[in-house]
Amino acid sequence: MPRFVAALLTLLACLPLAAQDTDPQKKFAGTWEAKFRDKVICTIRLTPGDPISGETAACNINIDENGDLREPDSTQNSDQVSPMLNPKLHGDTLTFDEQDGDDVLKFEMKVVGDGQADLKILDSPIPVKPIHFARK
Repeated sequence: MPRFVAALLTLLACLPLAAQDTDPQKKFAGTWEAKFRDKVICTIRLTPGDPISGETAACNINIDENGDLREPDSTQNSDQVSPMLNPKLHGDTLTFDEQDGDDVLKFEMKVVGDGQADLKILDSPIPVKPIHFARK
């Protein structure tokens, strides 16, 4: 009986560690990059906290009329950093807004694998296919 109690206590002591591994913020925290033809076209940096926070940097995303990525416009200012507005976690999905001049763009980032995520631009006038990101 004492061995059973010791084993049970060891198992119970590990439960908080297992719960931490499922923390949604851990799935997102870090630096994420989207690439087009081996060139980084957008970086997202996410910092855990209450609430999670982050920013997009050096984003130069161009799409064609079919919603596919195309070669970035080299004349566009890609050094701009934009803070995330209203970031919200819902399991494997992060939603956030970003100010774009007078407009507010809405995004949804979904973890699709270990260190892999897809970003959707919501309410776009042209449907944009998900943009793949990998954690650095």
